[in-house]
Amino acid sequence: MAQPSKTQILRLYRDYMRSAQSFASYNFRTYFQRRSRDMFRSALLPSSAAAQSSPYSKAGAVTGPASPSTLTASSSSSSSADDGARLAAWYATARQELQVLRRAALTNQMYAGERLVVEQPRPFVVGGGGAGMEASTGGSGMPDKGNENAGKGAPESG
Repeated sequence: MAQPSKTQILRLYRDYMRSAQSFASYNFRTYFQRRSRDMFRSALLPSSAAAQSSPYSKAGAVTGPASPSTLTASSSSSSSADDGARLAAWYATARQELQVLRRAALTNQMYAGERLVVEQPRPFVVGGGGAGMEASTGGSGMPDKGNENAGKGAPESG
């Protein structure tokens, strides 16, 4: 198998993240998103950059950016032919694992439970929610525009 291009690797990464996002369960969804990111970082970045690019690794006290240009960076200890064969084998294995991930996500969607509290959308409250005395009079605590002369001794028109 030929060495995959950067475009193919990025497409595979997006497919992994899309499949991980399709899990109905919050715990599975976040686990597979984190696992996918870490899998691509550990396989494609040099070992020194991979340890620093993940906030979940012990050596990753400083998170470094991972750009597409560093995805297929080769180490100086091995030849480019070995790297190409290793990358091609990793790519083939990752494509098979993607199919497994898609089937697992589909099964998880079929047996989805209730959504967790952390997944519930928060209601958008405008103006403090209307609680208190202002809510009972229908105002916001500001004087009504129609009653500007009320209480000032001006005669009511009638």
